[in-house]
Amino acid sequence: MKKIFYLTFFIILTNCCFADANTGGGYPGSYLRMGLGAKAISMGNAGVASPADGYTLFYNPAGLSYLSKKHFALSYSFLSLDRQFHFTGVSIPLKPTAGIAISWIHGGVSGIQGRTSTGIPDQEYTTGENVFILSFANAFHPKLSFGVNFKILQHNLVENTGSGLGFDIGLLFKPIDQIAIGVQLKDIGSGYNWQTEEWFDEKGTNYTEKFPEVIKLGLALKQNSFMFVGDVEMSEHYNTRVHFGGEYTFKNNVMLRSGLNNGDLVFGAGLAYDFVMKIDTKLDYCIVFDSIGNGVTNIFAWEFIF
Repeated sequence: MKKIFYLTFFIILTNCCFADANTGGGYPGSYLRMGLGAKAISMGNAGVASPADGYTLFYNPAGLSYLSKKHFALSYSFLSLDRQFHFTGVSIPLKPTAGIAISWIHGGVSGIQGRTSTGIPDQEYTTGENVFILSFANAFHPKLSFGVNFKILQHNLVENTGSGLGFDIGLLFKPIDQIAIGVQLKDIGSGYNWQTEEWFDEKGTNYTEKFPEVIKLGLALKQNSFMFVGDVEMSEHYNTRVHFGGEYTFKNNVMLRSGLNNGDLVFGAGLAYDFVMKIDTKLDYCIVFDSIGNGVTNIFAWEFIF
């Protein structure tokens, strides 16, 4: 009976701990629908058609074709309720028309207090989800590129592990330098496969949790120091969501950003500067007002360009 209780509790918890009004709450893989990096999230979590950087692979792998330098990107989100969300990735151009990337994303919850059947605290539990992503893109035409993410998924849940594979596909069209149009098909075939014999002995079986498949359409407009980005996100599992925002660049190294993430106002800023030798770096920050726990999420991103 205790095994059944813990299984039910943790599945509900891990499906909802990253799920608010903007992530398709209650469905598996919600941590992969939160957005990534302080820049895109501070512009409403819109990034399908944004200029290429170290976080491009997440929003549209096709953008890797337009990288001119290598990018090493880090991101960490300080979330309420002991939740964790962080990213590490390396993106490399393959001249003249291609690009690759490898990255890791982790989301989880720690400090979950377990109790006995009589309500006495016994031990704390941790649960976490990981995705390892290999990305490739190629521009078959100077104005049109195609990209794909191959994803290895893993969910560590108490004493069991669910695993699976998934794909993202992206297209990016740049009719002129100031305009980009993008399409992303996200989480194709993604899901976790569980072997529940460890919980239920001979009554256990194979169980599959499928991620919602998502279609995102994006637009980016850039004129001098101002950039506008907007995405429309659609899935059969939740209502259509709209993300848009803008960025103003001051003297080529200070960026001010704001946007609406499906109706929620977000703010952010960035600073670009020379680091050491021939390495440039960029620091980005975003603040998000959580709908979970009434807390505040502070997102920091650090990118090295070389």
